[in-house]
Order: sequence, then C-alpha cells, then structure tokens
Amino acid sequence: MIVNTPEQLIQMCKDKLIQIMEINEKNQWELLTNKNGYTIHVMKNIENGVKINRTQAQINKAPEVIAQYVADLEKRKSIDTRIEYASVLEEVDKDTKLIYIRLKPPIPFMSSRDLVLYQKIYRLENGMIIVCQRSVIHQKQPPIYNVERAEMHFFGWILTPQQNGFTRIILIQCFDMKGQMPQQLGNQFTQQQTELMEAVILNLSHQ
Repeated sequence: MIVNTPEQLIQMCKDKLIQIMEINEKNQWELLTNKNGYTIHVMKNIENGVKINRTQAQINKAPEVIAQYVADLEKRKSIDTRIEYASVLEEVDKDTKLIYIRLKPPIPFMSSRDLVLYQKIYRLENGMIIVCQRSVIHQKQPPIYNVERAEMHFFGWILTPQQNGFTRIILIQCFDMKGQMPQQLGNQFTQQQTELMEAVILNLSHQ
C-alpha cells in the first residue's frame, strides 16, 4: 500500500484544482446560480461521489494580499461562523502549515465535525496563487471521542490576476462530512462556501 506524505498529498490537491478550475466541456460543471457578481457551479467527484462546489467572483486586490488573508487561520476564525475551534498545530515554513479545525454541529443533536488539514501556498510563474488545503492523518491530533472526523478531499483559493487590475477568485471545495448526513445539508454547504467568499471580499474591500 502506497502511503503519500502530506507534501505529496497537497501537491496532488494543487494539481487537481488546476485541472478542474475552468468552466468547460471536459470538466462538466453545472451552473447553480449567477447573481450579485458571484457565480456558483457544482459537479460530482467521479472518484468518490462527493459533491464539488465552485464559487467565483472578482475583487480589486492583488493575489498576494488575498492569499495572505485567506491563509491566516485567525482571520478565518473571525469570519467563518461554522468554526467552533481552530489552531495551528505546526508551522512547517512560511507558506506551509498543519492546522486543526473543529466545526459546529451542522444541525442540532448531531456531532461536531473536525479536520486535520495540511495547508500550502503555491505561487505559479503566470502570477496565479493557489492556497490549498487537504485532509491528512497526523499524530499531533488524533480523533476525539464524540467528534466525527470529516475529510477535505481538496479545498483551494485560486487567485488569478486580470488585465484590469482585479483578481479573479475561485474557491473550490470537495468536503465529506462523514457519518449519517441529511441530503438537504449538501445545499447548505454550497451556500456557506459562498458566504465565506463574500465575507473575505467584504473584509478585504475595507482594508
């Protein structure tokens, strides 16, 4: 059995995000909504059947400014209402962290969900920056009793500079909550992803 290191897993995450980021025939994204400057698409991950959400917008900020903001766990905690607790378990280098996030129960009487994530910032030669997160298994944060360990197959902010000085922001997420989950919660996750991007853009606009 091949066991991939966190570095190998996050590289695979980055490659997957680049592969599926564009709206084209090959990727088969399905348009959900397009309003108020936000475009939302969904598709099913053929590898595991989990829904992939894609949200896109633009902001008049440089990719590096956005990358530093979305990679900051303290800032994420202040704007993501789903987070119950979060901490940096290890800072590997200035662009790479091992982080722990525990999410509030999605509905009453359900267990909280938690994630151990490897996060890395990639800067590409074309000016694009990708902030990736991927679930990993790590001894620094073993599973907790009565908390369901969810799985983030891939999560990424893809930041592309535009000729007009704006940055195109794409947020893609393939998230498996694990355990028994009502079907309607899938749409709730899509909405929450868009709300997260809206909060990021709103806060950055005021800086």
